[in-house]
Amino acid sequence: MHVAIMFYNIGGYHAARLRAAQNILGQNGGKLTAIQTVDNGDEHPWGNLEEEMSFPLITLLSKQQDDHKDYSPYTPDAVPAVRATLNSLQPDVVAIAGWGFPDARAALSWCRHHKVPTIVMSESKFDDEKRYWWRELFKSFFLIKKFSAALVGGKAHKDYLIKLGFPENKIFLGYDAVDNDYFLQGAVRQTKIPKKPYFIAVTRLIKRKNIDRLVKAYAVYREKVGVDQAWELVICGTGVEAAAIKALINDNNLTNYVHLPGFISYKEIINWYGLANAFIHPALQEQWGLVVNEACAAGLPILGSRTVGACAELVRDGENGFLFEPTRLDDISDSLINVHNLSEESRKKMGELSRKRVAACSPEQFANGFFNAVTVARPR
Repeated sequence: MHVAIMFYNIGGYHAARLRAAQNILGQNGGKLTAIQTVDNGDEHPWGNLEEEMSFPLITLLSKQQDDHKDYSPYTPDAVPAVRATLNSLQPDVVAIAGWGFPDARAALSWCRHHKVPTIVMSESKFDDEKRYWWRELFKSFFLIKKFSAALVGGKAHKDYLIKLGFPENKIFLGYDAVDNDYFLQGAVRQTKIPKKPYFIAVTRLIKRKNIDRLVKAYAVYREKVGVDQAWELVICGTGVEAAAIKALINDNNLTNYVHLPGFISYKEIINWYGLANAFIHPALQEQWGLVVNEACAAGLPILGSRTVGACAELVRDGENGFLFEPTRLDDISDSLINVHNLSEESRKKMGELSRKRVAACSPEQFANGFFNAVTVARPR
């Protein structure tokens, strides 16, 4: 049995999942081919990960060769390549990440035309955005119900598919996983990494990530715990809000305490996690947020927004971190203060609980859920 699996752009955490999926398919006499729409996404500049790709990989559009092209997930440029690639592969099952972008819809259409069963891989939940009944009705009848099985991240994502009319017995968990063992590795201090204790956020610098409110909350935190006792704040990532965030940091006289090292590669980010005291993810809205998995695997207490999918699954308030309402500045600052006031032993216990919780979201769990979905999609 030949299974094709499609993502917009494949990076480090995809590679860990795909290696596990390749392994379980191989044990059952099958084979896997991975397809990515572009080889270097703007949202996640992964860096060189060739050694991570031990599975067959097909790239439809090369941003490396044609960098001036705007290959966003909404580009229709990949549609002909999707059809041509599937015609060439003739897979028995196709797993597709999402349903909203042209490449995903083209793959679903091809599969329907050729009577090839499909698996939708989804991390959408009902509260991601304002929902309109007529759009949901269209989505249900013309997209969701066309899939043969589903692989999702957690309960909220499963509930949303059920709400759209998808059969519960054909939905499997395990989609959102990272290489937990990789993030468990010890850290090596680098010159850019602060020597003082610090909170860490790893995120794109865009509006919905709520970094401006985090900076303001951090200023309140410093004032309440005392500037001499306060930890520093590291915000890893790039994005269109970078200039505005730098200005906000300057306006609050935080230049020496809030660090913006920019994009940190997959190979180096383990060092930044490993030396941090706690992780914070303040997004206004997030379907999942795999950086939460990474921080849990690295053994950190998690401070997270209640609207983040991963926080709902992986964080127990007061046990391995603290949850907050992302629109409330005082709620965010209180979470910073709460973890700051814990003893070192209590923070370590929180970190250990984070590792235990994320163990249920491993590449092996992805592979098991994926294989179960394949089995349901193509019973033979």
